[in-house]
Amino acid sequence: MDEVFNVGKTILLDGQPLSLVTPAGVEAWIDQGIKYSYRYDQVRDPLDGQMKYRCLYEKDGADVPFVLVNSPSSGDGRVILFDEKPDQLGNLQ
Repeated sequence: MDEVFNVGKTILLDGQPLSLVTPAGVEAWIDQGIKYSYRYDQVRDPLDGQMKYRCLYEKDGADVPFVLVNSPSSGDGRVILFDEKPDQLGNLQ
């Protein structure tokens, strides 16, 4: 997975669309017992040009991966980017 594109409002990873999930959405997966895994990849922050990390989730039964975003109702709805790679457990559920 090397190519990341932002085409309008669709974020593509290797030519495939990413779905969006908020931290509350991940919490809902946990509450519902939905199995998922996650990983971090490095991307360039479009605001400051620095390399940062974003979190990608794969959920059982979903065909596309999810990227972690801020809630549009309480934040800006943008992809959450980390300056440093958080501890990665890889498979929470």
